[in-house]
Amino acid sequence: MEQKKLMNDLKAGVFQRAYLLHGEERFLIAHYANAIEKAALDHEDTSQYKDVFDGAIPVHDIIMAAETLPFLSDHRLVFVHDSRLFATGRKDDAEKISKYLPNIPNKTIMVFIEAEVDRRSKLYKQISKIGCVIECESPTPQNLATWVTRIAKERGKNISSAAAHHFTRTVGTNMTSLAQEMNKLAAFCGENTEITATDIDTICTPTMESRIFELTKAITAKRTEDALLRYRDMLILKESPIMILTMIIRQFRIILIAKCAKEKGMTILQTAKEFNLRDFMVDEALRLGQKFTIEQLIDALKNCQDVDKKIKTGVISPEFGVELLIIKYSAV
Repeated sequence: MEQKKLMNDLKAGVFQRAYLLHGEERFLIAHYANAIEKAALDHEDTSQYKDVFDGAIPVHDIIMAAETLPFLSDHRLVFVHDSRLFATGRKDDAEKISKYLPNIPNKTIMVFIEAEVDRRSKLYKQISKIGCVIECESPTPQNLATWVTRIAKERGKNISSAAAHHFTRTVGTNMTSLAQEMNKLAAFCGENTEITATDIDTICTPTMESRIFELTKAITAKRTEDALLRYRDMLILKESPIMILTMIIRQFRIILIAKCAKEKGMTILQTAKEFNLRDFMVDEALRLGQKFTIEQLIDALKNCQDVDKKIKTGVISPEFGVELLIIKYSAV
């Protein structure tokens, strides 16, 4: 069941016997779990109509909770967090729950929230058959920007598409962090209804990845002064030069992969899938690598590894070694 259909069903009062919410985006998992609870339990105090289990709880306890009928309520909710019933190690318990699910009382709704899921497991297939499985992955950059626009509007603010993309690039793709930073932005803007890129740069906390991207962008654009300024700002913030070097190596590697894939005729989407990257990362890498040949990128990676070796063997200081690299590859 798709996420949109889930929300439409909940609005219509249509519920499944069991739900499985899983994936890397915890914000979305919490959002859908709250939506299920709000739709199913229309009470001021929901605690007496729901049970919440965490960890490897005995299956008997879960079934007993499911069998307890609600009093003065249309539904009883049973939340099971990180039970590991969908991973290896609890095969017998997973088998018991799988057999029980078709017999859940009509008024009981069971919601599994899992970090690790094996799609081949019997329990996963059972919930897919009689219930609803929602995979909560990070949205695409476009969908994320659209979501940012919506949450800004909920706070009485407007943000352009360009500013929304700048916001996600600065803060990252974690939706919880984005929501928190949007609250800061809304408070900072006060009576101003328009959120600008300047507002974002002024008040939002950039991620390490964002800072590295801007540093790499300055290097590949041959803006030495800008690149050194960004590097020194990161040192002031107590970022490790070795970590910065590691991230620069990663960026150069992605740029090299993207350029090589393009030469072989691969599309951005094909490259992203083949090398386990996000499509926007491949697109950005191609733009960043416009002033570098494949040979220059290979040479840059070799030099980075050489500097890394010299730092670790004490031949050169970490701060100075990374600075020399930045100067070398950002020089016109």
